[in-house]
Amino acid sequence: MRLLIAALSFVLAASTAQAKQLTDLYQAVVPAGQSQSLWQQQALAQVLVKVAVNPAVIEQSAIKAELKNAGNYIKTFAAVSSEQGPALKVGLDEQKVQQLLSQHQIAIWGARRPAIVLWLVEQTAESRTFMQGAAHPVLTQLQQQAKAIGLPLELPTANDSYVPTLSQDDVWAGNWLLIEQASLPFSADQSLILLFDQPATGQYRLTWQGYEQDQLISNELLANSQQELAAQFLTSLTTQLASKFAVQLGSQQDQTELELDIEGLTNFVDQVKVQQMLSAMLSVKQVTVKERKADLLKFKVQLAADRSAFINSLSLERRLQSLQTTEQTGAVTNGTATAGTETTEVTDELFAEMAAEMATEPLAAPTGTESAVLRYRYIPN
Repeated sequence: MRLLIAALSFVLAASTAQAKQLTDLYQAVVPAGQSQSLWQQQALAQVLVKVAVNPAVIEQSAIKAELKNAGNYIKTFAAVSSEQGPALKVGLDEQKVQQLLSQHQIAIWGARRPAIVLWLVEQTAESRTFMQGAAHPVLTQLQQQAKAIGLPLELPTANDSYVPTLSQDDVWAGNWLLIEQASLPFSADQSLILLFDQPATGQYRLTWQGYEQDQLISNELLANSQQELAAQFLTSLTTQLASKFAVQLGSQQDQTELELDIEGLTNFVDQVKVQQMLSAMLSVKQVTVKERKADLLKFKVQLAADRSAFINSLSLERRLQSLQTTEQTGAVTNGTATAGTETTEVTDELFAEMAAEMATEPLAAPTGTESAVLRYRYIPN
């Protein structure tokens, strides 16, 4: 099973999959034709929910009180049209919003966020089918809630004309080889399956599964309706993701500076791209080039959050392959360091030989030690 997951990780790394960059994180769209105070409060509330990825953030007493001062956070606004009619597109001050949340010790997410693809299957006494269609209530609810919190979700079957390349039985059985293959075109960072059934009259169950650090994670939820299950699932998912990607700015850290070595930077354009990418991370306060040597750049990174938050931010960049990981996990994953130059034949061979290679020797266990220097390789687009 570990070989299977390692091969799937290789395929995902070799693909164009990468986290999504939100371009409207500090923007809101609110209905026109209401008082200035009201639309300003609505705009600030929308942005706070997206930045914290938590609808409950605006229910905190201190935040709720600050909504009355929403005008202090507004930078721009303009009349636009929306599906609901005339509206205002409002731009808010990024620095002030971050200061407000940090002041009240609320963790925030950057604009770079993990993209998740969901495969939803419903089983009844008569049949087992994909949840499909733009008007499906569960899919609609998931899309609306995910948009409100700024979580990139891909729901392939929400497209009325989409024909899945795998069957509902493959999803229900957890055939991850086929699930990951079907997920590749959607450029997602993680695939999850959501299995709905009804174990008793008036009771609905959702079992959702996915891989986390090469381990299959399974969760079960019970509720009185499928829509309620969808809401619980999204809350549970964002809570799990927040433990990795939410950043607590301004917290006291033992180590606020580290060295980051990146190999594979063979031209000046890529060097600039990487430095800009690092500078844009919420977990980074300042980044400078310490040394250039052939295709290697040594960066000095001053952190605005803890080390783990920075490493998790790096994991969202598919162009960066951790050399620590490949050294600790053995030869199976060494190929990821040159994934950008491999052809699709390598992927085909991995799948063709999967059954024969399932009995290979166990991978070397991580040492558990934390290096003072982080080492990565840059994979050009």
